[in-house]
Amino acid sequence: MAAGRVWGRVGALSGALAVTAGAYGAHGFRRSDRDDYLKELYETANRYHFLHSLTLLAVPHCRRPLLV
Repeated sequence: MAAGRVWGRVGALSGALAVTAGAYGAHGFRRSDRDDYLKELYETANRYHFLHSLTLLAVPHCRRPLLV
């Protein structure tokens, strides 16, 4: 299997997990001051996860995907 296809699949799986985690974060927290702080932390971490997933999806389009 080509390296680009592997990274494409890893990126797709990571993106699916980011969407799942985002859905959990949107519906799984209660309302209180501490929970609002934790929800903000969770949303930031999920945003970074999603951006890294998009980066993984871009790897197959690089000239040398194994170096990326």
